[in-house]
Amino acid sequence: MPPKTRFVIHVPGRADIGCNTADEVLDALNDLKDAKGVTVTDLQTGMKELSREAIVALANDERE
Repeated sequence: MPPKTRFVIHVPGRADIGCNTADEVLDALNDLKDAKGVTVTDLQTGMKELSREAIVALANDERE
């Protein structure tokens, strides 16, 4: 079983990617920019299908 992470990035046809910070999610999404159907879930809050704008806002909050 993989270690607990805060965020999970689901990429159809690939293994899910776990990230601990919103900045890690943004970096991973930059690497996946050509992938279709990518979704991000925040396991801490239960929010699913986060938009890039929501992840940027979370990253900004984490930096403060």
